[in-house]
Amino acid sequence: MIPISNSIHVNDLAKAIAGELEEYSEVVSKKTKESVDEVANGVKREIDSHISFQNRTGKYKKAMALKTVRETKKSKIKVWHVKAPHYRLSHLLEYGHAKRGGGRVQDFPHIKYGEKYAKEQLPKRIKEKVEKKN
Repeated sequence: MIPISNSIHVNDLAKAIAGELEEYSEVVSKKTKESVDEVANGVKREIDSHISFQNRTGKYKKAMALKTVRETKKSKIKVWHVKAPHYRLSHLLEYGHAKRGGGRVQDFPHIKYGEKYAKEQLPKRIKEKVEKKN
């Protein structure tokens, strides 16, 4: 990186600006990844707190996990999921389903709360971390 002083040669200006922007980009990427990790853990807690149905063995709740799908230099994707074979229950519990003899089984929404939490918290956390002076 070219040191910035009170005066800079015109030819070095573009290099200086590019260096500063690259440094800023790295800081933002790092803070964004940290925010993704924090919010993903919060999503898991939020979903756990909204499970209102009684499961005899507790296997459904134990099967919930976070997984890093992809991480690059500038991005990170984490996914909340239910491990096999209990993943089949997620949709049925969230939205209910038809009974064999007619009628419907009660729904137990829990995933939508985690989704709502992520949509609200991630932009807020990223903004706070980037604006915070460190």
